[in-house]
Amino acid sequence: MTLNLILAFFAGFISFLSPCVLPLIPGYISYISGQTLNELVEKKQSALLKTIYFSLGFSLVFIIFGATASFLGKLFIVYSKELRIGAGIIIILFSLQLINLIKLDFLNKEKKYYTKKYNENSFFPILVGGAFGFGWTPCIGPIL
Repeated sequence: MTLNLILAFFAGFISFLSPCVLPLIPGYISYISGQTLNELVEKKQSALLKTIYFSLGFSLVFIIFGATASFLGKLFIVYSKELRIGAGIIIILFSLQLINLIKLDFLNKEKKYYTKKYNENSFFPILVGGAFGFGWTPCIGPIL
């Protein structure tokens, strides 16, 4: 058990140092704290809690992925024929949309939520951390 924890820690550390993640961390910390890099250097304490929240959101994504992996794997095996057919239909529809043979308006919409005081909101860093986890899963997922 201890060996597994040590291996998991080092795998996470290696994934953090990957070229997909490490260069983006300063920008994300600045974004979630609502401060410039110079302000972050001066007020390290104020960014620490938001950085922890960001890490919590990021970790929650991978915890949820791990907790649901075996369940989904079994489900995919049982319904593999139906899922292949459904995935094929979706790929065909997206391809037709891409080459403009059909117009699916819901694929061309964007939804954004703005909050004026996001840097004072404690939930915002968790949300950004979760988005970061989903977005970089292809890059760091194989290591984790």
